[in-house]
Amino acid sequence: MSPIMVWLGRQWRLISPGRGSLARAWDRAEAAVLATAVLAALVAVPVAGVVVSEVRAAQTAVSRQQQAERHEVDAVVLEVTPPGLDSDDATATVVWRLPGGSDRTGTVPAGRGTEPGDRVPVWVDPAGEPVPTPLTASNALTVALAAGLLAWLGVVVVLGLLVALVRAGLDRLRLAAWEREWSEFGSDKTRW
Repeated sequence: MSPIMVWLGRQWRLISPGRGSLARAWDRAEAAVLATAVLAALVAVPVAGVVVSEVRAAQTAVSRQQQAERHEVDAVVLEVTPPGLDSDDATATVVWRLPGGSDRTGTVPAGRGTEPGDRVPVWVDPAGEPVPTPLTASNALTVALAAGLLAWLGVVVVLGLLVALVRAGLDRLRLAAWEREWSEFGSDKTRW
């Protein structure tokens, strides 16, 4: 028998109380809830794959639109503002030329060592306003994978909480039954 099959058999025996005299109905109920939760988590994997596919398609469309609308221009740094108390990033006032020939001034994040007179790349929209760098295809894939992973983890967390709640309720039942049995055992003086 392969090592994987041996391992799976051991795992099954851990969650399956069987039909022995020591296995009570709530033990079998707990095993059934745990097995159902594991199966639901496995079924959630392809569902997460669908989420990845849908989010990737939507993010790829956004990426293509941004790539088509935005373009990069060279801007000249006029002034650098050091980071403030509430921010770690410096900003720079820059000027760039629009396709029509007019100049536009704006504020963009400045990297370390940026000084007045330096040339920096700035992404602009069709109106010439500065915008964030367009989303790339790899960024779209990263967002989609993160969404799928978070969806699957959300399902697993909910299932784990449900199993924990069921287990807590069954533990109360078990403790109450054991307490009852111990009190019956203690009251029966004829057994000694």
